[in-house]
Amino acid sequence: MPDIWKRLWYDKAEVEADTVSQVWDTSDSDTPSIATPSLAPAAAPKNIGIFSATAMGVSLMMGSGIFSTPASILGLVGTPSMALILWGLGAVISFGGATAFIELGLMYRRNGGTMRFLAHAFPKPKLMLAYLFSWVMIVCIRPGAIAANGPVIGKYWLYAAGITDSSGWQARAVGFGCITFVTALNIVSAKWSLRLINLLTVVKIVVILVIVITGIIAAAGGIHVAHNDNWSRGFAGTKGDAHAYASALTKVFWAYDGFTNLVYSLGELRRPERNLPWSIGGAVVIVGVLYIMANAAFFIVVPIDVAINSEEILAAEFTFRVFGRSVGQIALPVMIGFSVFGAICAQTYGVSRLLDSANEVGFIPYGRRLCGNHRRLGTPVNSLAAIYALTLLYLLAPPPGKVFDLLVDFVQWSTWLFYGLAAAGAIVLRYTKPHHPLRTFKSFHPLNIMFIAFCVYITVFPFVPPSDGVSDTPYPFYLSPLLGLIATLLGLVPWYFRMAWWPQKTGINLMAWIEDEDAEDTREELDAERHQQEQMADSGERGSEDSSGKGEQVETATSDGQAKVEPVIVSQ
Repeated sequence: MPDIWKRLWYDKAEVEADTVSQVWDTSDSDTPSIATPSLAPAAAPKNIGIFSATAMGVSLMMGSGIFSTPASILGLVGTPSMALILWGLGAVISFGGATAFIELGLMYRRNGGTMRFLAHAFPKPKLMLAYLFSWVMIVCIRPGAIAANGPVIGKYWLYAAGITDSSGWQARAVGFGCITFVTALNIVSAKWSLRLINLLTVVKIVVILVIVITGIIAAAGGIHVAHNDNWSRGFAGTKGDAHAYASALTKVFWAYDGFTNLVYSLGELRRPERNLPWSIGGAVVIVGVLYIMANAAFFIVVPIDVAINSEEILAAEFTFRVFGRSVGQIALPVMIGFSVFGAICAQTYGVSRLLDSANEVGFIPYGRRLCGNHRRLGTPVNSLAAIYALTLLYLLAPPPGKVFDLLVDFVQWSTWLFYGLAAAGAIVLRYTKPHHPLRTFKSFHPLNIMFIAFCVYITVFPFVPPSDGVSDTPYPFYLSPLLGLIATLLGLVPWYFRMAWWPQKTGINLMAWIEDEDAEDTREELDAERHQQEQMADSGERGSEDSSGKGEQVETATSDGQAKVEPVIVSQ
């Protein structure tokens, strides 16, 4: 136990000379001589070991999704049985996507993640896909997701305090305080941010395990709960609306979104060839099993009509029915709020690194003024401040109402569009760069294709009207995906001016970093092979000297005057 506790807080691993990250100098002083990009090696701080790496994925996946979306998913598909199938399907599909990101992450071991993957897989026209992803992730996806999680914390903590928040502004106020604290901590210390993520990951796993074990005991009759027909009804009442299933899958994948969080900080990961596959793959497996069992527990205890009406606080309703007021309505909702709080920590840490990476490759004009680590604190202060400002815009600007569902569907549309493109990039790079020196892991293409197919499904079918023509939300059914599409396409304006007009005006090549990174990776791999061959040659020479020493012979005279050859044994 002391070893586990020590690892949780410090996550110390052997210090090694990992591949250094490359900083893309784009100071943009409006003069080509200074703005011209040039690679300059800069050692990235290796803060992330295997425990923190796994925690970054688990902490983000097990955020608000498992606590806030099961009720709405149940309402969309009609029965707990079908809802459970979707949760299991989400785990399998997410694992297929995770394997693609593991392969890509080992090929390009620098901060930036999906941005770099898309740039190397689809460099034409002028890094458009990589730029659009960076744009929508920094401006919309991550700030919107953090803003969606903030009020969920408030709802659970207000529920525990017995406060009724009909307007939703009190929950937003709690979310504002949490987001502010997380941003401040990330500014002050990257290491303490990781330690908090590790601690809250343990907290949320404990919370989920309590729910799962309680559900098992209730199913076995060990805890008395009111009988319901959630499972005995089977698939009777299951809906068959394609639009509803697309919306339900969007929410399922909102809960599984997070396995990619580590790839934005790959430059800070120790021993990526070992830690990356285990951390991302392990996170998806752990979370998938816990999600399925937690949903089963929810529907064992809470009747279907109550579950649907409970909306984002289904888990609180579950704990109240099982444990009563003192534990069920106070203690566990507080812990669930801290679980969602951990997701905000992981999201904030990852997106600030993406913003810095977008600056390094030249995507951001005058980026040096906005990005880069603070000299004394060693953290991306300006990047964190920019993300904080955008998050508050999404948190405070929307009117009261079903803001959570709108934000979830809005940010998810663009998220899975680019995740699908990145997985397709893994397949493309297998053929365009079949001998990449750092491809030490190969994903399984059928699983990748399944992941891509579902990404297409949940980006296309939200535009299909419901079969009865009536939206289940107070806003038009197409509003969320349309906002996601518009937000993505708006990125074409800064992309044109930055990647087409500006290089043409100044003569700066903002695409040269791709070839430079490939050349750098190849050179490092060749250096590693050369070093290994030298070590083998040295071992061979020492072995030859030892064997020659063992076989050394000298002549000695016998009693009859004849020469006799005797071996000399050299002690080892």
